[in-house]
Amino acid sequence: MTQMTRGIQISATISLLFTLAQPVLSQEVASPLETTRENLRLWLETKQKEQLEINDWKNDKEVLTLYKEGLLKEIDTYKQQIADAKVLASAADQESTNKITARDQFIAAEKLLSEELRKQEEQLAALIPLLPPPLLKAAKISVGVESLKKNLQLPLDAQVDDVAKRLANVTELMAEAEKFQQGVNVHPELHKKSDGNEYNMQVVYFGMAIAYAVNEDSTFALVGTPTPTGWTFKESNDLAPAIQKLIVTATTEKDVSFTPLPISQ
Repeated sequence: MTQMTRGIQISATISLLFTLAQPVLSQEVASPLETTRENLRLWLETKQKEQLEINDWKNDKEVLTLYKEGLLKEIDTYKQQIADAKVLASAADQESTNKITARDQFIAAEKLLSEELRKQEEQLAALIPLLPPPLLKAAKISVGVESLKKNLQLPLDAQVDDVAKRLANVTELMAEAEKFQQGVNVHPELHKKSDGNEYNMQVVYFGMAIAYAVNEDSTFALVGTPTPTGWTFKESNDLAPAIQKLIVTATTEKDVSFTPLPISQ
């Protein structure tokens, strides 16, 4: 082999080796750049994610801060409501205590009034027979007397009517009696004579003190007076003309004059 041929072979071999080694050399040269690029990409991606996390955290923090402030305000509101409720509860307890005290005082006062009223009812019942017959027959008086007697038949703690109603009844009875007492009252009544005959008579009552009665023809006269068992009438025929004159004076405007009559028989 000549020297030229050998040189050509050596050159071809070197060229082949260079050609075969070029990708490897290129890869060895490109690898650090690619690695750097990849690292940069990953760094940027990490930074972007980090920034997103930071933004999300800031937003969450703001929301949580507002929520916390709202909760704190709500807690303050609840605390104030609890404090107000305690004040109201205390006031309600005091009011309840005051009501109980007032109720007890009312019950005690009502009991005392009932006891005193019972005494008045007993005294008034004892005076019922002194009321003139026409007054006892009046609707208000007859109902009131019946109610009074009915209540007095029961123990004090078993009264049929309450204190207010009983007091009103006693007051009305006394008012009607006083009204009758203050006037001169003429009423038609039936009375029997000693012979057993019954006559229509005009009876004039001077309050509840005394009464004079006479029949139409002035042949029969009576003088009535109250007693513990009721009114009694006694014949006083000699007083008939004077009583007739009194009746005319009391019921009309004729013959207005003074008529002397005895006040007791």
